[in-house]
Amino acid sequence: MLVHMGIFRALGFGLFLLVLSALMPSVFIELQKTAVTFLESSQQAFLAAGVIASYAGRIPSSSH
Repeated sequence: MLVHMGIFRALGFGLFLLVLSALMPSVFIELQKTAVTFLESSQQAFLAAGVIASYAGRIPSSSH
């Protein structure tokens, strides 16, 4: 039963986006730009975190 609820939610959200893009294209475009910017920023943050973590393993120990 929970699977059907998820499908209906996804269909409802898709219908919402379709109506939003048809009735208010400028709002939809700005929402789309915001989502893309957020996802690109998140991707860059995760890539930077991975690079930092890889360098952390290369730091020599200062104990003698």
